[in-house]
Amino acid sequence: MTGTAFAISVHKSAASIEAEWRHMEADGAVTAFQRFDFVAPLYAAFAAHGRAEPVIVLVRTADGGRPAMILPLSRHQDGGRIITFADLRVADYCAPVLARGFSPDAATFRALWRQIESALPAADIVHLRKLPATVGGRPNPLLWLRPRAAFPVHAHGVAIAHPWHQHAAGAISKKQLGELRRSESNLGRLGTLGFAFHDGGAAAVALFEDLYAQRTARFAALGRDDVLADPMWAAFYRDLVAGTTARPAARMMGLTLDGTFIASGLGLVHDGAFLLLIPSFDMQRYARFGLGRLQIYRAMQAFAEDGLTYFDLTIGDEPYKSAFGVDDRTLFEVLRPLSPRGLGLAAVWHAKVLLRRFPTLRERLRRWTGRA
Repeated sequence: MTGTAFAISVHKSAASIEAEWRHMEADGAVTAFQRFDFVAPLYAAFAAHGRAEPVIVLVRTADGGRPAMILPLSRHQDGGRIITFADLRVADYCAPVLARGFSPDAATFRALWRQIESALPAADIVHLRKLPATVGGRPNPLLWLRPRAAFPVHAHGVAIAHPWHQHAAGAISKKQLGELRRSESNLGRLGTLGFAFHDGGAAAVALFEDLYAQRTARFAALGRDDVLADPMWAAFYRDLVAGTTARPAARMMGLTLDGTFIASGLGLVHDGAFLLLIPSFDMQRYARFGLGRLQIYRAMQAFAEDGLTYFDLTIGDEPYKSAFGVDDRTLFEVLRPLSPRGLGLAAVWHAKVLLRRFPTLRERLRRWTGRA
């Protein structure tokens, strides 16, 4: 695409370009976290709580005005004026929405990026985090940008297939399968164990409230940070499930015992995959049964039978994920200074990236600065 000219426009409302956005989703490439039905509720949550403002970049070809790319960004204050993807903690993968046929080479995209930076509102840095190497099987053009670094946390997932038990025997260790079967057997002595999932509707909304109650009680007891304890994020996920701002985008799932949900989870279905975002379970009564892993196992089985081919445990290096024979995917980040203050923020980022190579030194510095 060398020599192609582009026109850039920046929008403050996702609704103003909804038609182009949905067309590019259907005909091009996008991650689950940049689909309109995920991003529109996110912008609504930002607006309702004053956390960030939309910065939506639409790139068109200059010759015919055809949409080529959408960047769902936002701007917020955090030690400076920061432009990032629409995220703030809930988008596990961040990438452009790419039109069919838009595959720029390095020189073309870097020239385009200079145009984009010139069109952005005033900011100190652009910090693009959690960038996957590919988008819908195509190279992520943001990885052409520099400076670039590996993101400190990986993403993980595993292929699933039907017939499930045959596939699981080859993908999951014998030890893990044995533990899962013992959990099923022990729970089976208490009642009838089942699994259900819902895509939108009253049942999904009711199940979200069960998840909310389970999760907030569990994390409060553990003294852990919980995304749902923040009213903005609780409202965002309710919107995602109910489809208040856009179409319902979340799949709710759960383990039942005699028809009562004892574990639950919220995720997204996209491009043949289920992406697990928020799992929970009744810790007070069933902690000893290993419900977290058992729910994932049952979900893998149900979704494989439903035609999905990949179970994405998304970002995070929690030890339990390795028990399912997951892959290990590197994500990336890019930081671009846009002002003198941004140069200082970039210097701090470069130092942090350098320290990642020396974990012992990094841990000592955390202790010395009181951030352990």
